[in-house]
This record gives sequence, C-alpha cells and structure tokens, in this order.
Amino acid sequence: MLHLEFYNETKDPVSGRIFEEILNIMNENFKEIFPDTLDKRKQYFISCTLIDDKLMKEINKQYRGIDKTTDVVSLGYLGENSFPGNDMAGEIFISVPTATKQAKKLDHDALTEIKFLFVHGVLHILGYEHREEKDFQIMMELTNQILALK
Repeated sequence: MLHLEFYNETKDPVSGRIFEEILNIMNENFKEIFPDTLDKRKQYFISCTLIDDKLMKEINKQYRGIDKTTDVVSLGYLGENSFPGNDMAGEIFISVPTATKQAKKLDHDALTEIKFLFVHGVLHILGYEHREEKDFQIMMELTNQILALK
C-alpha cells in the first residue's frame, strides 16, 4: 500500500489531500499495476514536493544530467538497497510554474496538470517507462483511468 509524504515549497495553495486521494484510488483499484516485487501487505511511502523552476533545474541537473527545468522528476527506490529505510518507494518533484505553463498550452487548469504529473511520477516509481510509443500509450491509458476515478 502506498502512502504520501507531501511538501509544498511554493506559495501556491495546493493541498496534499489531492495526492492522498489519488494514491488511495490507486491502492484500491489498480493493485495490478504494482510490480510483483512489491510486498502488497507492506506500507510504502512516496514523497511529493511542489517546487519552483530554479530548484527543479538543480534537481534535474543533479539526477538526470540535464541543465534545465522540467515539469516532473521522479526518483524510484524500490529494490534499492542504498536508500536508508526500505519503506520509501520514491520521490516526486513537480515544478508548479512549468506545470502552470503547460496547463495553459493544453487549455486546462494548473491543478489538472499537477495531478497528471503526480500520477505520471508514481507510475515511473512503480517501474513504468515510456521510451517506446507503446509504453507511452500504456502509461497514458493508466493515467487517464486513474484520474477518471478522482
């Protein structure tokens, strides 16, 4: 079962309850998406931190070697022996300014975009990738199913 640790490092009034509800939906309706290596009886935590573009640029450079901002970075720790404690599944960092810009381009509100990025990050933590188009379509379909229940 996945649980949330939420941090908002921005001035935007976004509540962690939104993300808790999404994780609850995933826990109740989408257990088949969890990797077989995940002990489904155990409690795992995902941290989600809302940040600005400056900090996102630093995180993106440090962890991905890309010296520019991005919308979301997720760091997965499932199966990692080096992470202190074995109950942390991963971390998600979402740039609120970038999400807001993307939302305007896609003609929806910023909160919708932030929720989308959160689900996207959780799926990455669970082992989903989108290097190929078919994998991208699987992630998009799962994301849309999860958000439709919200």
